[in-house]
Amino acid sequence: MSESGKKVNESNWIVNLDKIEDSTRRNYFSVLPQEQMLMEFFSDAFVINKPKGRVGGDGYWLHSNGNDVYLALFTCVGEGHLASMMIRIYMNALKKMVDGYSIDFPGSILQFLHREVQARFKDKNNILLNTNANVGIVKLNTTSKAMEFAGANMDLLQVHRTGIKIITGEKSQVGETGEHRSSYTSISLENTKDSNFYLCSSGVFNLIGGPDFKKITTNQFGEFLRDRRKVAMSEQKSMTEQYLATWTGANRQNDDIMVIGFKA
Repeated sequence: MSESGKKVNESNWIVNLDKIEDSTRRNYFSVLPQEQMLMEFFSDAFVINKPKGRVGGDGYWLHSNGNDVYLALFTCVGEGHLASMMIRIYMNALKKMVDGYSIDFPGSILQFLHREVQARFKDKNNILLNTNANVGIVKLNTTSKAMEFAGANMDLLQVHRTGIKIITGEKSQVGETGEHRSSYTSISLENTKDSNFYLCSSGVFNLIGGPDFKKITTNQFGEFLRDRRKVAMSEQKSMTEQYLATWTGANRQNDDIMVIGFKA
């Protein structure tokens, strides 16, 4: 093949790769709810979604059933295309649950997800996908403002007038293919009306930077949010994006980032 022919083939390969990248990116963002949908169920809310690359392994799910609304954030292990593929698998599992099962409690939803993903990959050896994920699920009754939370290696951050409270989830992830616990606890929350709540992917706390070139701690991030507790969520979003960018500084973003803030 001539040199010019090689260049044409290389150019075509690059163009096709770009098309695949663009398609994957569109598919990734298309399966996620729009930010404004949260405003239909919560008093105020925001979503920050910053993949490390063109697509990411962080996703979120929103579902309503009568007066109850369910919000889940999940961080699939890994980054990029393979992690984004797991986003679809988790979203499809949640759709299957909604369509065919009556599951009300956040802990039971985590248990369903775990068993569903385990069953899907049970007989598949040497797969390239990391099947496990960190997941946090909130259930809110929009009338009474009663709230429940369950976490699989994910916590819920509650910021209120008197301070910060970390509602701790289980240490285990969901979707691990080995021997693994399959029960998760639903935690009832009180005094939700005067609080802000935040679900964060692990990428937030993997960011390296700040004055001491260290990772952000949950308490540091909570204090930042507490100082802006009375600010509208739309402003909190831009402030949080700036805070994370300032913390990272000239360092490269080393993980996917997702933050969901909301008021009951």
